[in-house]
Amino acid sequence: MKRAFTKLLKELDEEDLREELTNIYDRFPQVREYYKLELSENTKGVLERYRKALRKAFFTGRRRMNRRGRSASTKVLKEFAAISIHPRDLVDLTFYRVEVMIEAIGHYYVENEAFYNSLGKSYAQACQLARKEMLEGSFKDKAFELAEYFDREKVLHYVSLWEVFDIYFGGE
Repeated sequence: MKRAFTKLLKELDEEDLREELTNIYDRFPQVREYYKLELSENTKGVLERYRKALRKAFFTGRRRMNRRGRSASTKVLKEFAAISIHPRDLVDLTFYRVEVMIEAIGHYYVENEAFYNSLGKSYAQACQLARKEMLEGSFKDKAFELAEYFDREKVLHYVSLWEVFDIYFGGE
């Protein structure tokens, strides 16, 4: 498929190529989002939209948490990862997902072990991504705050984020 696409690009002149790019931009929202991030110096607007979508995945305005909150929030992260230009934004959004999940535990009094496991995996992914992108210094305080916040809100007291924190940030 890539070979055919490359052949098509070689066959198009500059004007046709511009028209093709404009059509793709108009047709696909992900392409528009990508270029918004690529061409803008400030990514806060797009990032804020994804933050709201993450929050909405868990806090639907009903008394109970959305049963599909975890999968919906994972989908939001994947969509953002597909268009993300700056690794810092993806790390930030991943830590934000953890923060919202902790908030949901306190708000809904969550005792579901699978939810805690998912939260722990998300925290580890955020820490791992911070290390991979060499952003540990920028996110160490956030990771520490989230581990403390989790300790205050958790219902299942045998679960902790401190072991993961120690692995990636060297403890306190």
